[in-house]
Amino acid sequence: MAILDFFATHWDSVLLVLLFALLLVLLYIMGQKRIVYKILFSLATEAEKQFGGGTGWLKQSQVIEKIYGMLPGLMKSLVTVKQLEGWVDDGLKEVKKKWEENAKVKAYIEGGNQKSEETQDAEGGESE
Repeated sequence: MAILDFFATHWDSVLLVLLFALLLVLLYIMGQKRIVYKILFSLATEAEKQFGGGTGWLKQSQVIEKIYGMLPGLMKSLVTVKQLEGWVDDGLKEVKKKWEENAKVKAYIEGGNQKSEETQDAEGGESE
């Protein structure tokens, strides 16, 4: 009964503390989201270089797997895989813009695809 009396008397203070705790959790998630976007740029670039075009589902699953593995335990309990997929999809829009804007990154990606194609051709040629 004393607890109910306390809440009835100090409901505004309790509400303020709960809102402040919620704000801290949201700021933590948003801070982690910015970090995820930065990591995403590197992982998406490497996946694009490795797998090339037409393999979006494969690249996305590889990037999500790596990012999820990097998240701290607390963050894994707060962020669902579905949310992470949304972050990756949103982040990829920005990553693709940066790829188009930066000729060196674009050449890096295309160079990776050309090397893998050349390697496959050389391997195919040697095995025949």
